[in-house]
Amino acid sequence: MAGKDLQQMSDEVSVDEINARLTMQLATSHDGLPWNCTVYFVLYEGSFYWLSFPGRRHSQELAANPNAAIAIVIQPTQPVVGVQAEGVVAIVQDIIEAEAVLDIYVGKYNQGGQFISLLRTGNNKHNLYRLSPKRVMVFDERGSRATISPRELRIT
Repeated sequence: MAGKDLQQMSDEVSVDEINARLTMQLATSHDGLPWNCTVYFVLYEGSFYWLSFPGRRHSQELAANPNAAIAIVIQPTQPVVGVQAEGVVAIVQDIIEAEAVLDIYVGKYNQGGQFISLLRTGNNKHNLYRLSPKRVMVFDERGSRATISPRELRIT
């Protein structure tokens, strides 16, 4: 259903369904070479967030080229359901944004609780990354949706 808002996907794939998944695939590239990795993530206010060390290959590639794509498998068996997005990645510096995201992250994974205090003191070894989607697609083979899958979702 083209034009559907990511935060309003209740008849398709909900934000809760997405956040119930433990991992997402993150695709980056540098010098024409693609890379794909798995990261723990949360979806918050239409953006995808994850923690990572700045020395990891995907983090280094994002520093050189902030364009990336993600994929999340919602239902791996038939009927298959998944969400894919492309967008621009930035490191989160804003404490208020980081606190809101990390509240969800800590609740989901029971880790990352010390990130905020370490961010405030400049001693954090991880960065908090945000992918702001420019385009989101949902692939949903459930019921009548299979005939119009994949569909683009509008980000607002």
